[in-house]
Amino acid sequence: MQFLRIVLPRGKGSGFMKILQDHGASAISCFYGEGSAPSHILNSLAIDKTKKEVVVGLIEEDIAGKIIEKISDKLKSVNTAIAYSTALEGENKMEYVCLYVIVDRHMGQKAIHIAQDNGARGATVIHGRGAGEEIKGRIFFNMNIEPEKDMVVMLIKKDLEEKITAEIYKQMDLEEAGKGIIYSVPVNHVAGLVEQNN
Repeated sequence: MQFLRIVLPRGKGSGFMKILQDHGASAISCFYGEGSAPSHILNSLAIDKTKKEVVVGLIEEDIAGKIIEKISDKLKSVNTAIAYSTALEGENKMEYVCLYVIVDRHMGQKAIHIAQDNGARGATVIHGRGAGEEIKGRIFFNMNIEPEKDMVVMLIKKDLEEKITAEIYKQMDLEEAGKGIIYSVPVNHVAGLVEQNN
């Protein structure tokens, strides 16, 4: 079994969800996020974020290649979109890993800039809420308060992983409790990714 993710411009997710459904994928969902690719002009104008959808689904190992091939053809008509899958068990078959950084809301862009300064290309930020041990019982006007989080997801080459992880960990003080976490997952299939250079 493999976990497939497709990162697309906003409004394109439904078509790809249908492809997954037609090819036997299960647990198909779509989330909203923001994408970020390196551009000094866009960064200086503070418009370096693009609205994204992240389609996810579980696919059987024996049909993973066929689905990725079908999605690959469709990605050619969708600019700035990528698809990748990770095995729920087994070894990494690719030269890429998927790096996850979970930090407080509005800190995700800092992680992206650090990663890009160290060789990464684009990334996607998904917004969510945390439920850490330290917030239990924190109540305001009879409502539980849950801190907002950014989850940064980026595909990077294996040989960049150690450098990027170390820099994010150091520059964002992730050794301090509650500052965030960083981890990577091996990737088995990739489509639509711009080649990265060291």
